[in-house]
This record gives sequence, C-alpha cells and structure tokens, in this order.
Amino acid sequence: MTQVREQITLEQMLANTQDGLFVIDDQQRFVFFNNGCQRLTGYSAEEVLSSPYTCWQITECRDEHGRVLANKLCGARSILDGDQVSCRQLVRITTKGGEQRWVETLFTPLRNRPGEKPSYVVGVMRDVTESKQREDTWRETVEGLRNEVETLRKQMRDRYGFVSIVTKSPAMRLVLDKTRSACSNSSPVLICGEKGTGKEMIGRTIHYNGLQKDGPFVCVGIASIPKDRVDVELFGGVHEGREYPGYVLVADGGTLYISGIEMLPDDVQAKLLRVVQDKEIRPVGRVDPVPVQIRLIAAADRSVQDLYVSNRLRDNLLQRLTVITIETPPLRTRKEDIPLLVEQFIGTLNQQSTRQVREVGSDVWQRLEAHDWPGNAQELQNVIEAAFAAGSGPVLRAEDISIHAGGSFGSGREGETARLDTLLADFERQAILTALRRAGGGRSLAARQLGISRSRLYRRMDALGIEPDSTKS
Repeated sequence: MTQVREQITLEQMLANTQDGLFVIDDQQRFVFFNNGCQRLTGYSAEEVLSSPYTCWQITECRDEHGRVLANKLCGARSILDGDQVSCRQLVRITTKGGEQRWVETLFTPLRNRPGEKPSYVVGVMRDVTESKQREDTWRETVEGLRNEVETLRKQMRDRYGFVSIVTKSPAMRLVLDKTRSACSNSSPVLICGEKGTGKEMIGRTIHYNGLQKDGPFVCVGIASIPKDRVDVELFGGVHEGREYPGYVLVADGGTLYISGIEMLPDDVQAKLLRVVQDKEIRPVGRVDPVPVQIRLIAAADRSVQDLYVSNRLRDNLLQRLTVITIETPPLRTRKEDIPLLVEQFIGTLNQQSTRQVREVGSDVWQRLEAHDWPGNAQELQNVIEAAFAAGSGPVLRAEDISIHAGGSFGSGREGETARLDTLLADFERQAILTALRRAGGGRSLAARQLGISRSRLYRRMDALGIEPDSTKS
C-alpha cells in the first residue's frame, strides 16, 4: 500500500478528477489544464499551455448577459487583483468545436506566502449546461405565462371590465358573457355549479361592475346558520331575547348574495320571494312591512336541472331566480386554465410574503394536470398556497406539492379509479335526473324506466345527493 501511495502523485490525482481543474497565472494564461478541462472544452492541454492567449480569449468566456468575462468582470481577475478572496461564477464557454456550454466555476487564490498578493488562481469547473437549459426553459415558461395572463387581463378589462378573472376556456368565456350581461340590470341571478368553482367570485364581479356597486355586498351562507335562526338572521327581529338586524336590511341599496339557496326552509323561501317581487320584508315579530331595495344573487351547488327535478325550491321562487342563470364549469373540464390560475395565485402570494416565487418546476405541471380537482379552483388554490408555504427559494418544486383525495397525481391505479368514479357518478346522476323529469318526479315510474327497483333508486339518489320529491310516490 505504501508503494502504491508513493507512485500516485498529486499531479496525477488532479489530472484525472472528473471536474475540470485548471490553474492560471497573473497574466491569465493557463499553466495547468487537467483531463476534465480537456473533456469540457475540446482543447488539449498542449494547445492551451503553449498558447500566447489568455484563458478568456481561448474559451470565449461570457456571463449570463453575454458580456465577455475580461478584466474586472472575470472572477479570477478580481482575485488576482486582491478584490476578492474567492468567488463562484456561472460562465458560458465556447468549445473548440464551436459548441456553447455552461460551466459553474469556483475560483480560489494560490499564494507563495500567506498575506501576499496571489500569483496564481485555481479554478474548478463543472458542466451545468443541462440544468441551466432547464432553468432557462422554466423561466421562459413562467415569463410566457405572465405575458399570457396580462394579455388575458387586458382582454377581460377591454371586453368585460373585469380584472380578477383570467381564462382561455370557451365554457368560462360563456360564463363571463352572461356575467357581463348581468351587470347591466338589477334582475335576480342564480349561479349554479360545484363547490369551489368560483360562484362567489362571479357574484362579486356582478356587484362591483353592476348598478349596485356603490352599495354593500352582503354574503350569507345558509349552511352556517342554524335552521331555527334562518328566518330571523335573514329578515331581522328578535329571537330568544337577542335582536338581529337581518342580512336583507344590511344589504339595502346593494347586493345580497345567498349561497346554499336550496337549503332554505319553505316558509323562508316564501318571504324571500316577497323581497324579490314586492321589495319589502316583515322582520320576525313585526306586523308592518319594511321597504328594501336589494339585488338578489343566489348560488347553489346543484345544477339548474337538478333544482327543478328535486323540488328543493318553490316553483315561483325558482322562476324568479332563473331570470339570469349562470352555470360555472368544473375545473376538470377546463384544465387549460390551470397554468393561468397557478400564475395568478402565485402573484397574490408573492405580494403577501417575503418569499418570491419566479419559476414553476416542469414536473409540477404534470402533477397538476393529472389530478381531477374534485374541489375545483378552490382546491387548486389551497394546494398552491400549501406548496408556497412549505418550500423556499424562487422555484415552486414538485416535492412541495401535496394533493390528497384518492389518486393524488392521477398517475397510478388510484388516480385512474378516481377519474372513472367521477365519470360514472356524473353519468348515473344525469340518467336518474332525466328519468325523474320524464316521470314528472314519480320515483316508481322513474325506477321502471331505469330498469331497477324502487329501493335501489332511493339508495342511489341518496348516495348521489339527489333529493326525492316528497309530493310524488
């Protein structure tokens, strides 16, 4: 072993490292050039060591801005001049064959005596061309997305007057056309769609671009109100010794947005219809009506067809609400909007945090595209916000993305099952709704049309969230 150690010289070890290792003198001429350097540059050691040219003249070193790395721009030169102790620099070199290659180079001084000005600089360079190209591609992708978002925002401003909505989906463009039309009048609006599809955003857009924009926008979620207080919280009055102002009165002169409209008790629906038609309410415990001027925007997590079939809303109220109907499409049907939404979410998060994300890893897009997004745009926003908080640095990376519920990334059996289940449930739901509509709400006739028992029809309606019509048998 001792004999082997004696046979291996330091020069042999340096000459055969995988990284490029070189030494330049104070005139910036090569005095050492190992095999790694020869592989990276295509030049032989004999060529560069015997050349009268400087190192940057031989390899045509340039920085990321395309500037020639000569004089003070060169890390090695700044060390030789005593301006820096050591430095790391990203350099674009040109090989002997004319190929451009990115190398990351670490420069350190080599002194004859401590404290003296260095006579030589040692450079260790590593090929980072592939990672630099990926980084450039990510940057171009993000920059392209930013430009596209800004173009779409301008289109939204020019065509709709909206600034918070960006889309290139034909289905969402139809939604925006209807939204723009709703801004020009005070008619009631019914917005239907799955949870997380942006129904409240559409409602706010109508309000803040409509005739009621100078009045209040009052948002009420029926699901969050105890059933015994829905009446008094909406219309005001006294309940169990407590005075409630009533959301309708609070919204006077503006817009009342009610989410979960299909959850209203029948007697409360009748009072709400009076507000829409007669512009007045009777607070709980009062006899005299109180005049109000509001625009009603109602939202339901069901389709319009489902609302008609299920009889969850009174016919006269439903007819008034459907003067203007807007149905928001689920995200799984407009995945072309995912990059735009991600860019918009990141822009908002950048404004609220010291972390500034400028790039999105290419494998992030693959994961986002593969998921079915049962929670729609709201789920996507939550995923991006969690990834933003979990990571650090300017790049949003795939390892920070965490998607729950079934097949997380849709790349394996669980993801395929989740998509199939969604498709089958949608198909079955529509088939049952169609049969019920043709049967006039009669479940026995609908079951016969579907070729299943009445009890099975009940079970499937319950599983799919289809409410039975209690007036039919």
